Amino acid sequence: MKSQPDFHTRAEIDQLVEEIYRTLETTEERFDMRCDDIYFPMDLSMSALTSQIEALQRELVEIQSYIARRPEASASIDKRNNKLTDIQR
Repeated sequence: MKSQPDFHTRAEIDQLVEEIYRTLETTEERFDMRCDDIYFPMDLSMSALTSQIEALQRELVEIQSYIARRPEASASIDKRNNKLTDIQR
C-alpha cells in the first residue's frame, strides 16, 4: 500500500482552502436562513400586533372625542343617575 506524501502543491492547498471557504459560506447562509425562519415571523407578528394596538388607540380617541362633543353627554358613569346624585354618593 502506497502512502500519500506529506506535502501538497500550492495549487492543491489553494483548492482545499477555497473549498473550505465555500463550505463555510454555505453553512453560514443556511444558518442565516434558519435564523430568519425563527425570528422574522415573530417580528412580523409583533409588528402586526403593534399596528392593531395603534389602530385601536386611534379609534378609542375618536370615540372619546365624539362622546365629549355630544350635547347630551353626561359625566355620570351610570346613565340612570344624573350628575347630581353621583356627586352626593
